[in-house]
Amino acid sequence: MQTTIFGPPGTGKTTRLINIVQQELDRGTPPDKIAFVSFSKKAAQEARDRAAEKLGINEQQMSWFRTLHSFAFQNLGLSGQKVMKGADYNKIGELVGLPMVSSASVRMDDGILFSAGQSKGDQYHSLLQLARVTGKSIEEIFNEKNTDYRLHFQQLKIMEQVIDDYKKMTDKVDFVDMIEQFVTQGNCPLLDVLIVDEAQDLVPLQWRMVHEVMKPCAKRIYFAGDDDQCIYSWMGVDVRDFLNASDDHVVLGTSYRLPSEVHSLANDVVKQLAFRQEKVWHPAREGGAVVWHHDILDVDLRTGEWLILARTNNIANKVANTLKEQGYLFWREGPGWSISPNVLNGIEVWLRLCKNQFVSPTELKTFSKIIQSSVITKSGRRKLTNLDPEATYNLTDLQNLCELNVTAETPWYDVIRVSEQETIYITSVRRMGESILSGKPRIRISTIHKAKGGEADNVLLLLESSPVITRAEDTEGEIRTFYVGMTRARKQLHLVESHSNHRFEL
Repeated sequence: MQTTIFGPPGTGKTTRLINIVQQELDRGTPPDKIAFVSFSKKAAQEARDRAAEKLGINEQQMSWFRTLHSFAFQNLGLSGQKVMKGADYNKIGELVGLPMVSSASVRMDDGILFSAGQSKGDQYHSLLQLARVTGKSIEEIFNEKNTDYRLHFQQLKIMEQVIDDYKKMTDKVDFVDMIEQFVTQGNCPLLDVLIVDEAQDLVPLQWRMVHEVMKPCAKRIYFAGDDDQCIYSWMGVDVRDFLNASDDHVVLGTSYRLPSEVHSLANDVVKQLAFRQEKVWHPAREGGAVVWHHDILDVDLRTGEWLILARTNNIANKVANTLKEQGYLFWREGPGWSISPNVLNGIEVWLRLCKNQFVSPTELKTFSKIIQSSVITKSGRRKLTNLDPEATYNLTDLQNLCELNVTAETPWYDVIRVSEQETIYITSVRRMGESILSGKPRIRISTIHKAKGGEADNVLLLLESSPVITRAEDTEGEIRTFYVGMTRARKQLHLVESHSNHRFEL
């Protein structure tokens, strides 16, 4: 039995899949006979967490709830030491004389198999990986993509040879190697159920893994996803592989996220696609709002939960700089908080000490790392990191014990080691009344690709794009990408016009 489950944004796809797992357990299927594989770790982890919470299955019983390349990693018995890491790609970049910045940043936890970075080394590497996952020759891929990158075929061949030699010399594998080895050598466990989530984002090589090795081992197979959210065409994904996965299909018909105004606009946009599965699905409720802005500075971000989405990392970086200038505290997908957590905790510790409150030795140990040298002696700093773990301390204790050269009237920026620019920013944040140490960020900044699966009450979507993307003229890919961005909104969608010639046209 094979079924495709189409899950438009917010329609409870993961809930439906967990219900399938529960039905299988109820009929007596052992947990280790169920495989729940996905394109991204985020989806696989969410499935594991929900199964653990709702069904009472522990992590050891869910050995096949994994990303596809992690499934291959586990099945082949590979070790972490054998996996290519950032330092390896940095070394290859040195050997060929081309930086590999983005390739070095791709982690085992990421869903993508390789990066499409902007540095020359990353561009050559992505062409080589693209040839492997699509089954095309490097000549074919080079001729297709060279108009975008203006690369040299001889350099591509050199890069290929250097990478092959390096992996043989170090006995290491990358994520594509894992899938290739699983297809040729893997011995898939016998399964009763195979669930393939986010199947719209699988590259041809991953479909080979599913069809040739895993599918013959399973009795009941579910392919879940949404062709309208297929946003990895640059990685060789062909949405037709998902659309043709099975003859039987189900469409989840009601979103639990999108209000009617956002739902209507998103549907109008995605209907421009020439090749898609027609789906009838309904909004969560009436209302919501779609608001247009000329500039991001026109948007009032002082209250509420916000997810700010940009098409590229460069655009997201510009947004981050703008928000810093305005004194907003935010979380940037990748780098994290806009203020170092150690600095945030240091400020909190110092403010509590100034109020004559007591703090723990653990808090003080972290605090000791960021105190200015003029505030404490070397011997005092040593004492601060070797306090009685059972005791608590106030400012008077520290003044006597650790020789702190400050009083309760000393401002935090004269105690904590921060730059003048950072001091101005933190002061602005505090003046804005932001809750510096609240656990959940009120404002998040992300690229659209990294925010897939996320949501927020208010989504601010920048329509600016980049010259490389607009030159590529992948109209359908861009429609799907911005559709994903729009459909993260639970209440309001704010659209910010682009001031450049490179934009997504609505």
